[in-house]
Amino acid sequence: MNPLDHIFESSSRLLPEWILLIGAVVILLTVRRKWAPFLYLLTIISYIFSLVLSGEIVNGDVLYGGLLVWDKTGIIIKQLAGLAALIFFVHARLFKYPYKGEVFLMVLFTLLGISFLSMTTHFLTAYVSLELISLSSYVLVSMGKEKRQFEAGIKYLIFGATASAVMLWGISLFYGMTHLLDFSSPDFIKALGETSPALVECLCFLVLGGFLFKIAAAPFHHWVPDVYESTSTPVLSYLSFAPKAAGFAFIYRFVSSEISDLNLALALIIFLSLAVGNFSALWQKDFKRMLGYSGIAQSGFILTGLITGNHSDAYGTFFYLVTYLPVTMGSFFLADFLWKKVESMEISSFAGLGKTYPLLGLNALVILISLVGLPPTIGFMAKLVVFSSLADAASVSSGFLLYGLLIFGLLNAAISLFYYLRPAYFMIIKDPSERTSLYNFDLALSLTLSYFSFTLIYLFFAPDFISEWASGIF
Repeated sequence: MNPLDHIFESSSRLLPEWILLIGAVVILLTVRRKWAPFLYLLTIISYIFSLVLSGEIVNGDVLYGGLLVWDKTGIIIKQLAGLAALIFFVHARLFKYPYKGEVFLMVLFTLLGISFLSMTTHFLTAYVSLELISLSSYVLVSMGKEKRQFEAGIKYLIFGATASAVMLWGISLFYGMTHLLDFSSPDFIKALGETSPALVECLCFLVLGGFLFKIAAAPFHHWVPDVYESTSTPVLSYLSFAPKAAGFAFIYRFVSSEISDLNLALALIIFLSLAVGNFSALWQKDFKRMLGYSGIAQSGFILTGLITGNHSDAYGTFFYLVTYLPVTMGSFFLADFLWKKVESMEISSFAGLGKTYPLLGLNALVILISLVGLPPTIGFMAKLVVFSSLADAASVSSGFLLYGLLIFGLLNAAISLFYYLRPAYFMIIKDPSERTSLYNFDLALSLTLSYFSFTLIYLFFAPDFISEWASGIF
């Protein structure tokens, strides 16, 4: 096939990305901003529909001479990100957020970056895609009239730019050694054959820095508390999942390329993420800050699925990632619901809400125990899968490190009980304070929150759906 035909053939595979680009351009050019929500919804539905169709014809081909990879991994991550963008829209509309066209435009740009990042093994494409996601995310975080939103956006930008610079430095060193940018190429690994393994591991850590920042893993987590506390909840709900999913997809591709044995580096990152996330969350009084620190710990649990005897086996990571969508976005929907009730994110201010509104208390309990990883919720199955994967890896390698990581992970799962169940304790056990509810019963909000809870319980009894979805990658 000549180069021009290859370009046309590659472009024909990118229907979902063309839909996103056209939708973004139309929203950008339209003058009547009241059209933006309708145009956004039309774009997202078309995007998801095209992904469902494209999921039937995956064959693992490379596009544009190796810049992109057409496979099941990319399709699944794009489907999850598209669902997250759809939930963002539902969340924003139900709570009547007065979002203008710029917000919907930035979400589409992040989704476009996620689409490309989820299907690449090429450093150049990965860097450009990550920057598209990051720049759009900085704008989304900074949008608002409050000073603290600008401060959170600046902190996010500074840490993000630093992480990108570190990543670009590692990429440049790899390119200087190999003269290649496709890390999945056999020639890339062959060119590193005479390089010190310790040096290669250090360069891998530099490259992963930008993506560890995006998934909020320690020690690249310092932006999390302020951003989570200040950002509007629907935007935060979307950013807490979709960019993370793309980051995990790239890390999976990078680790599975077997450039170096990264089990030690990943284990240290997991140790730090679990410790920093869980122990910091114990002291939080603000519900959204608590969710921010718990997100750091959740990143550690998801990364645990990559610690295996065989680097190509990351079933645990993708199983956990699929379950992470309803539980994390449901928790932020719950946060907004609680805010509408008491106009506060202080956990102590939730006292008695579960007694006053039993359905709200029940839904909150289901979502919170799913975050912990207790039955009968899918969170239990997710942690069971990743810990089983880690136990199998430890039995194969017979390494003290992996057994230590397994024990430490189980202890941290137990520790998370204290801060995850604290809001439920105040809502259900504590007596209500003397205050008048600021938000009466809303059927649409209650049904939507109940849908999240029902999904978490239903998937516990029917995990085969997720198993078939996640196992389709391998």
